[in-house]
Amino acid sequence: MRAIVFYNYFEPYTLNQFSQMNEFKITGGGYIGNAKATWPLATLNVTANMLSINLGFAGQVFFNAGDITSIEPASGLSGSGIRINHTVSSYPQKIVFITSTPYNNIIENIKATGLFNKEVVHDQSVQYQVKKLQEQGRFPIKTAAIIVFIVGWNVPILIGFINNNIDGFFDYAPVSLSFAFLFIVLTLFVEPFRLWVLKENRDIKDLRTTFYFLLIIVSAIFAFSLVFKHLPPAHR
Repeated sequence: MRAIVFYNYFEPYTLNQFSQMNEFKITGGGYIGNAKATWPLATLNVTANMLSINLGFAGQVFFNAGDITSIEPASGLSGSGIRINHTVSSYPQKIVFITSTPYNNIIENIKATGLFNKEVVHDQSVQYQVKKLQEQGRFPIKTAAIIVFIVGWNVPILIGFINNNIDGFFDYAPVSLSFAFLFIVLTLFVEPFRLWVLKENRDIKDLRTTFYFLLIIVSAIFAFSLVFKHLPPAHR
């Protein structure tokens, strides 16, 4: 059985506790190019075969040990972390993971997985899969699904504005929000629809946090739009 270590944003860590582990996982924030995710929407995951940073909709990046030229300290408003320097042409150069954990602790725990240990026999099938994921680019969602979502979200709102300005917006906003809600729920729970939305070999578990977060936002906006719609005109 693999040893899996989960850290949250505020816990201190020491290498001695995890000297036998072969998977290291920690939650935080991060950047992939200009895209940003704040805590707790980013995850760093390292095994003996792969290092990945998952920012949900903002992007996912996967590395074999040979793709990484160096890991250097990085800092942000919410803490410190690591910057991955790499040779993958399909990824932006700026790939940063931010957490409250000291840089040295992160590095030691990454080393403890055996990722950079040349004496470890790495799984060739995992390395091949990483290369295939790199070829897809950083975004986990298919272009066609993104276009459908944008159109389904914006068209009712635009119709509302054209018909009746702000009041029209709140008349049609529930249609857009209902579409978004249905799109998210189908992606989470209906496998055929999920396969249409996600790129090949992408795992829904890596996106659940982001989808649920978006679901909460959509539900809150939907409730607000219904309340606003029923307010007397003088109170709008």
